Amino acid sequence: MGDKLVSLAEAAALVEDGMTIALGGMSTQFHPMAIVRELARRRVRDLTVVSMVCGMDIDVLCAAGCVKTAVVGLCSFEGFGLAPSFRSQAQGGKIRVEEYSENMILCAFQAAARGLPFLITKTGIGTGIEGLHPDTLARVQSPWGEALGVKALQPDVSVIHAHEVDAKGNVRVLPKPVWLDIDTAQAGKKLVVTAERVVSHETFRADPFKTTFSAFQVDAVVHAPKGAHPNGMLLEYGHDADFYTKYQKAAAAGELEKFLETKVLIPEEEYLKLW
Repeated sequence: MGDKLVSLAEAAALVEDGMTIALGGMSTQFHPMAIVRELARRRVRDLTVVSMVCGMDIDVLCAAGCVKTAVVGLCSFEGFGLAPSFRSQAQGGKIRVEEYSENMILCAFQAAARGLPFLITKTGIGTGIEGLHPDTLARVQSPWGEALGVKALQPDVSVIHAHEVDAKGNVRVLPKPVWLDIDTAQAGKKLVVTAERVVSHETFRADPFKTTFSAFQVDAVVHAPKGAHPNGMLLEYGHDADFYTKYQKAAAAGELEKFLETKVLIPEEEYLKLW
């Protein structure tokens, strides 16, 4: 099996204008922000971005003008307030928002991963969400009762952040993945994994039970230290409250574009030194 270790720029180049991408992570943890920053630097356009419990990832892409459609279960900065670019663009009609429950997005991903046209759930039956998505949600009758069918969603590229990879493409998340990252990773046509460290293949062979994704499942791996920043990475670092506070202040003052250009979308090496 060949070497799958590529640069951040090479990995981001797999994402083209108009594609559907899925981003792993949850709330203020584990999001693959290094790829997000690189896509924003490249000003990729018309993306459909799927991020189940998101915030800074989609907000940076919205601020950079990369997003056409956001498929989300929740988008906020948690204790730091609402995601300002996402909110303003959603309210202003600049982006299309498809809102589902978390379980519905999981069903859509799991159906894609299994090669099924849809999966069923009881979630959402009898609520207003059914009427929002007639093209992707439908009541299903069976001999055993009624359920809600959720159409499969297969991203062109899925991206997650992990603790360790080897050059062959094996991936290790310690002590275990964020629960939804498994489905995010398995649903995509391609899987890109950024990681805090690149370790030797021998470390995976020595402890194979800790392998989260095997190389045959992965298309590219990237060495991206602090690749989740300003979000946290369990066991490595917490979320950066100072970054969130400054981001929100810049947005409130109408200076977010300047903040991004001088503090975020600078070359990755400079970003890591700054923060």
